[in-house]
Amino acid sequence: MQVAALGPDHPLLDAVYDDLLVTAFPPDELITRDELRSGLAGGAMLGALVAADGRPMGVALGEFSAESRILLLAYMSVRGDARSGGIGGLLMDSAVRGSWQERLSPLITLAEIEHPAAHSADAQRGDPGARLRFYARQGAKALDVPYFQPALRPGASRVPGMVLGVLATGPALAGAIAIPGEPVRTFLTEYFVTTEGKLPDDPAGRRLFEAVEQPGGIALLPMDDPAGLPCAHDV
Repeated sequence: MQVAALGPDHPLLDAVYDDLLVTAFPPDELITRDELRSGLAGGAMLGALVAADGRPMGVALGEFSAESRILLLAYMSVRGDARSGGIGGLLMDSAVRGSWQERLSPLITLAEIEHPAAHSADAQRGDPGARLRFYARQGAKALDVPYFQPALRPGASRVPGMVLGVLATGPALAGAIAIPGEPVRTFLTEYFVTTEGKLPDDPAGRRLFEAVEQPGGIALLPMDDPAGLPCAHDV
């Protein structure tokens, strides 16, 4: 199987949304179909697709913040009957070690990952614990911040209990044991202002931004030890 670029006019785009994204992500975590199409059309999003026999088998979608130089792996999903077959690894290669990195040269590549303490395993949506182990095998670490996903649109809810994972760093941060807070703060500021309209001024938001300001940078934690990862339950 090979990874191909996913653009706004790809004939499988609707099937990707219906078969891979809607089934894998609850509504509060998922952008709309129109937002996906417009994001790909305008260059705000990147897409990588694995397909077979005219069906989408796996997809990865990224969003790049030029101001912070942070690339967010916003979504990655593999068809349920094709999991553990190497498709996730192919998509990670494209996003973390391949074409996206070559095109954008991000300083940091992040991912939002459900914390097993806050999200249960589901036959369709998968097992958060297994997902953390997958990312750990890929060399990912977790930022030591009590992260939650902002409300993506009016009427949507924040998503508690998320891990903000570091999938890759640029050469300037090679071998780092902590991530500087400034680019992460810039990224989060842009994210919250875009989605919620302003910086969060509630307790959960203040805890998150205070954690970003840790002296010496934000510590990187092992991804394969969920008990040692912060979990923002009350957002």
